[in-house]
Amino acid sequence: MSRPPLIRRVLRSLTTLVLGITVGTFASLYHGVLFPWGLTVALVLVTLAVAGVRTLFVERYPIVWASVGIVGSLMMLAGVDGNGSVLIIADTAGLVLLGGTTLLVVGAIAWPRFPPRTNRYDRAVERSERTHQP
Repeated sequence: MSRPPLIRRVLRSLTTLVLGITVGTFASLYHGVLFPWGLTVALVLVTLAVAGVRTLFVERYPIVWASVGIVGSLMMLAGVDGNGSVLIIADTAGLVLLGGTTLLVVGAIAWPRFPPRTNRYDRAVERSERTHQP
């Protein structure tokens, strides 16, 4: 499989990074609204974003950039100094948001690409990333 041109890779990387930053910002803003429902909506939003990026692109670098955007924006909005943050507080909702998001993005990055099924009329199968490729 050939690699896409450099400009296409750069644009994909920037697009998925901006998507990740946007999703992380919305998740951090709305995770505490009506406690269990806002958190659920925020985690579903993160799940849909990482599943969409992983489904759309064969390569792994777009999901890595989206994950950097999501986790990076959550880290910045959670506060990295001793004063804490007003957006992501160290309570149940904040800790579940940070832990759940981390598990979701790690799972999306590690998810393997499965080969397509063969049909009786289609004997050519694309190679999986789990098999040895010369």
